[in-house]
Amino acid sequence: MRYVFGLLGCLAAFCANSINAAPYLYAWASHEDSKQGDFLAVFDANPQSPNYGKLLTTIPTGTEAGAAHHIEYEMPDGSTLFANDWGSGESFIFNIRDRAKPVLAAHFQSAGGFYYPHSFARLPNGDVLATFQSIGEKYAPPGGLVELDNKGQPVRFARSETPDIPTAINWPYSLLVIPAADRVVTTSTDMGRGKDWKSPETRHIQIWSMKELKLLASVPLPQPPAPYDKANTYPAEPRALPDGSVYVNTFSCGLYRITDLTSAKPSATFVHGFPGGGEHSMCAVPLVYGKYWIQTVGATNGLIVLDASDPAKPKEVSRLSLPMKFHMPHWIGADRANGRIAVTGGRDSWLAMLKFDEATGALSLDESFGDGGAVQFDRPAWPDGSSGKAIVHGVVFTK
Repeated sequence: MRYVFGLLGCLAAFCANSINAAPYLYAWASHEDSKQGDFLAVFDANPQSPNYGKLLTTIPTGTEAGAAHHIEYEMPDGSTLFANDWGSGESFIFNIRDRAKPVLAAHFQSAGGFYYPHSFARLPNGDVLATFQSIGEKYAPPGGLVELDNKGQPVRFARSETPDIPTAINWPYSLLVIPAADRVVTTSTDMGRGKDWKSPETRHIQIWSMKELKLLASVPLPQPPAPYDKANTYPAEPRALPDGSVYVNTFSCGLYRITDLTSAKPSATFVHGFPGGGEHSMCAVPLVYGKYWIQTVGATNGLIVLDASDPAKPKEVSRLSLPMKFHMPHWIGADRANGRIAVTGGRDSWLAMLKFDEATGALSLDESFGDGGAVQFDRPAWPDGSSGKAIVHGVVFTK
């Protein structure tokens, strides 16, 4: 009898996992042979499927690749998904009404006179708010914010320039939309172009009114104490915590709490430093999962998990170092309904799957995914007829 009840429990858990798990994982990649272009790859992400981790299809853009870069951080509720190619400055819109079979719907390079789009965030009305790094075709600051409809057409826009900071370091990079507070938080880091380009040290964020699309304040990130002296440079990704607090990490491995967003003088406070921070040990895309801040950390070749229950004093609870064949973790995306995190490298050809224990904050490699926990993007043939190695960057789980 005990066996029967146990079996029923397992079956119930099986059903729950099957229902809750994201069925597909999208990965945004470029062929190493640039003439073969960018593509969106669709993987079976159902952990109960016998094909868990299998590549199902690829949707090519049909344009020459520069470097597939940012995709939307979270799966949108609507029927479109935005992604960009940083090298070419082009962005692509996929129709994802049929989650298993996305279709390329449109592409654009500029909007409202702004060029080099970088990151995308959804607005309450379903439009996309995007950071653009330049005004005009020449790659040069300042940039701005542009609201785009689901065809990629500009609805409204605003420049990021301000007398509060030098124009030379005004490069809108990523963004967070906070509808309840009527705020948008943007970071400033330039992406660099060309082998001789030297990225200027940026160290500020900007606060905007979402409703008016108006720049309200520019906030410098204060220099942190030793040994994190330079950890206020190159602001990266803003994210909201469950209690409404806002964190911003830097590529130089600092973590800042942003407060007083709706006041005339928002402020930034250094709350944590991660190992590393140099060009080859940067801290890249983070993730909020429940009360946890999960950070990719190049110096550990892995991820570090902070308990941010007290936003003023986050505490490290775990870390995971990946095998060196998974070099420089950079982008992460979550299936929060099923305790999974997908990870890719910064300029590499692997995609790994992790399990996350929300009770303890522990991470582990999900070895049932693909080949021992990962899939490689170096294949003799792809479903669309292309071939050879590809470099993967952004990933997002479907709903």
